Amino acid sequence: MKKMFSVCLILILTSAAVMAEHAISSKKNPEFLYVLSASSGSLEGETLRLTDIPMVVYFSDRPSRIAGHMSLKDFLQGYNKGSDSFKADPPNGILSVYTPKGNDNIVVEIRNLELKGNVLICSVRILEGNTFSSFKNASLFIDSSCESVQSPACRHGTF
Repeated sequence: MKKMFSVCLILILTSAAVMAEHAISSKKNPEFLYVLSASSGSLEGETLRLTDIPMVVYFSDRPSRIAGHMSLKDFLQGYNKGSDSFKADPPNGILSVYTPKGNDNIVVEIRNLELKGNVLICSVRILEGNTFSSFKNASLFIDSSCESVQSPACRHGTF
């Protein structure tokens, strides 16, 4: 009886694992979020400048849970590509500025990105929050989808 119970339990657990793997791999185009961390920057009017961004971090939510890094150059090359590009449908983002008192967040719509030397220049529309003329240590969190910026995961068909 114990042996039969053990065999049944193993079959049930194996079936559940196979079904879970199928659910994870069946999502064809997971949406990605992007994080650009800068050592300093400024926000004057509708112009956001971010300095010294070493790389772009991308990640997806469940069920795919894909994460990785890409160069800022690769990220910018995908900015205008695809039917759901950032240019066609500007993403929202949160500029999170670290201060000694904690983080201050500014919600923005990102309309354009351009790299000049080591400075990323963004045209933004402020949706919520207080602005800073200059700051240190900030991250820009950007909403996206697979088509917007072709991350290595999207390009290589990881899923």
